[in-house]
Amino acid sequence: MRCSSPRRLPGFALLVLLAWLDGSSCQAADALHDLVAGLAAGEAPSPVLVADGFQFTEGPVADAEGNILFSDIPAGKIYRWVVPQDRPATSPPFEVETWLDPSGNTNGLCFDRNGLLLACQMGEGRRVVAIDPQAKTITPLAERFEGKRFNAPNDLWVDATNGLWFTDPAYERTPADTELDTEAVYFVSPDRTTFTRVADGFARPNGIVGSPDGLTLYITDRKAGMTWAYPVLGPGKLGERRKFNDDGCDGFAIDDHGNLYGTPKAPLVRIWAPDGTIIGAIPLPDSPSNITFGGPDRKTLFVTVKDKVFALPMNVSGGG
Repeated sequence: MRCSSPRRLPGFALLVLLAWLDGSSCQAADALHDLVAGLAAGEAPSPVLVADGFQFTEGPVADAEGNILFSDIPAGKIYRWVVPQDRPATSPPFEVETWLDPSGNTNGLCFDRNGLLLACQMGEGRRVVAIDPQAKTITPLAERFEGKRFNAPNDLWVDATNGLWFTDPAYERTPADTELDTEAVYFVSPDRTTFTRVADGFARPNGIVGSPDGLTLYITDRKAGMTWAYPVLGPGKLGERRKFNDDGCDGFAIDDHGNLYGTPKAPLVRIWAPDGTIIGAIPLPDSPSNITFGGPDRKTLFVTVKDKVFALPMNVSGGG
């Protein structure tokens, strides 16, 4: 598709238009075989089992070398899957090591722009913390909002300014043990001094991720069975939401084309184009919890599935 030249617009409006023109409206939509390495048209992807023997895996994220850190929530540990240096990421043998024990029952993990690992502690801490990768020291970032303890921070995303967005559902919380009056989404300023409630009206918010250009924030409502897309108007500021799809996912990843990868209540990963069109699915033996891109070139898709971790070589790179 050929795109006409944009007329002259001032400031942020021009940036938004240029990002839109650089997106799916100016290129053919991806097919599943465009995304998955070595996949012929009409074939189904075959993820590789790369780690198992855990209790319940969640929150995978790639470090600077492409190794995958992931949570085992009930075990109270963070593990690291070490990317092979002399062979493809999905070629055995595989190495997994305990990275942090105890972890505070972490769920979602994400690195910030300063190299700190940010983690949602769903246990008694009920907070978001920063973990120094070398010293393994843990520093609280967000424990309360307006004097009240969070419910159970679940998933998080760091934007280009180092602003932190996170979901706070009330999993495993009884009404007597809940201080806040809603399950919502929050923003922590880049200097970590300001806390803002940016979105509510959910039954149970869960997975969260931003588009590659930072102009769209995806938030899934696991309990209500839908995913919302919000325009990002500025640091901690969202516009009116629109329904993106009818899937209540657990976690998300996004590739550099802007395609969204989600883990619905089904034994598969579902992939949507930026306009919400379903591109296809990656079958799995059981329902997945979360997903990210890793490996040295960020072209391996990693999926946490109950007590296991699966990987799939991709043609596209991304994050989570």
